[in-house]
Amino acid sequence: PVKYIIRLNTGCSWIWSPVQISDALADEVESKAGPVKYIISPNKIHHLFLMQWSEKYPDAKVYAPPGLEERKVADGIRFDATFGPDETDLPFHDEIDSVIVQGSYFMEEVEFFHKASKTAIICDIIQRHDEEGMSGFKGMLMRLDGLVGDNGSCPREWRFSFWPFGKAKARRARDTILSWRADKLIVAHGTCVEEGAAAVIERALSWI
Repeated sequence: PVKYIIRLNTGCSWIWSPVQISDALADEVESKAGPVKYIISPNKIHHLFLMQWSEKYPDAKVYAPPGLEERKVADGIRFDATFGPDETDLPFHDEIDSVIVQGSYFMEEVEFFHKASKTAIICDIIQRHDEEGMSGFKGMLMRLDGLVGDNGSCPREWRFSFWPFGKAKARRARDTILSWRADKLIVAHGTCVEEGAAAVIERALSWI
């Protein structure tokens, strides 16, 4: 996966949280979704392959999430824009809605909603790791952290970072996400949801 691509109505592609690029992957993306127009990082720790993609596609617009540009690891990455709160003038807004989950002193994250397919695209704040791969000590820790299977949610240490004053902001973002009434859910970590995603998202974000 790229990890996720949307073919926009303009015939160009929107790339979310890209993985390592190769000629074969680039050819597949262009043949199926069109020329790469937007490259998206949803949070400050999803940055590893942004430089590869921005160099491969110098005409694409690279979007940074809050907090990434200030990090040392972002040195040398070309950013054309940064997601800001209550932003409604994004060039792809007619097709893809977005909201920033704010209130954490650790990390803010941008979530997306593809309107035509009713698909929510959520990075790390909902994790649904495959139960079959969660064995041994690591599996035990992941289960205790609430990150496994159908009941997967947000890492507990990240939840704690919204205390004591950040939950009000987080609730506003949660309410926006729930208002999307998504049918499908794409996550960066774990099993995606093909139908009935609204209930899954509401349960996963109930801690807020």
